[in-house]
Amino acid sequence: MPAGERVTEVEIFGERYPLRASDSPDYLHRVAEYVDGKFCEVAKESPTLAPGRVAVLASLNIADELFKREETKRQAEQTVLARIDGIFELLHRGGVAE
Repeated sequence: MPAGERVTEVEIFGERYPLRASDSPDYLHRVAEYVDGKFCEVAKESPTLAPGRVAVLASLNIADELFKREETKRQAEQTVLARIDGIFELLHRGGVAE
């Protein structure tokens, strides 16, 4: 095992998984709890689904959240950059007029 890595055991959807990572156990438990929650949401909505299908749908839900957050972040960055460009334009005009 590489230096700094340790094994942390987490539980997701009733199954225990040993995770080898350099991240803190607290962080890994928070991530596992989040994933477990997504599994439980899907299972609650469709209680007859096989665990493999629950995993796929939970993964799709998590990926959807990630993509939407990334898009929101990208739009916010574009807004900030446009405002910065506007400020530079105002400063440039002010500097030329003087």
